[in-house]
Amino acid sequence: MSPTFSAGSRGIVRLAWARRLGLPDLSFADDGGTLLGCHDGASELVAVALFGQLALVGPTGPVEAAAELDAEELLGGGALLRAAGPRAHGLRSAVLGFADDLPLEQPDTEPQVSRGAPEAIELEMRCPPDDVTSAGLTERDHRFTIMLPEGPAACAAYSVRDGLLADLGVLVAPPLRGRGLGRLAASVAAHEALADGLIVQAAVPSHALAALRLADSLGIQAQGRYAAVSLPPR
Repeated sequence: MSPTFSAGSRGIVRLAWARRLGLPDLSFADDGGTLLGCHDGASELVAVALFGQLALVGPTGPVEAAAELDAEELLGGGALLRAAGPRAHGLRSAVLGFADDLPLEQPDTEPQVSRGAPEAIELEMRCPPDDVTSAGLTERDHRFTIMLPEGPAACAAYSVRDGLLADLGVLVAPPLRGRGLGRLAASVAAHEALADGLIVQAAVPSHALAALRLADSLGIQAQGRYAAVSLPPR
């Protein structure tokens, strides 16, 4: 993570994730061991590694089974599926990156930026469904779409998590990729979030290499991992 990421910011990230996982506020700590959150009504089994500390959350049986397995295999998803049982499905995994300060991008010309939903929806219609799902633009509250004469080119959007984190997603029209438009849109959205006192978070699907490179190029460096599987109805 960038040298500017303060201990206080790390504490805010930990607080937000503790609340998201249903753990006590101060559960994550520098010297802490594996955290187990047993919620027998849970519909998912979740593994989160945050600043080197692992948390497992879900029904008691699967959580206890997962606690006996290798953390790296759990976060990769294979061991998490085994711990969840034969009817588990819907594996999702992501790399988690955070930033509390980013260099200000200065494009050669001032971009035209739209904050409306229709432009983001039009961009989604130009992109493959898997990319649209990963970016989740229309599920996020704050959208910043770079407009070109031919229409929307790239969009970055974020939603506020627990009043603390700006969870960021980025989508670029396929013919316009490789021109820095995704980076520009992400920079605009991230600086808006930082100006509002939020910490920027990027939860990037583990297989999305281009998105991982984009986050790293902005200064949103990986400091955690997330994996979850859906459980059958109890």
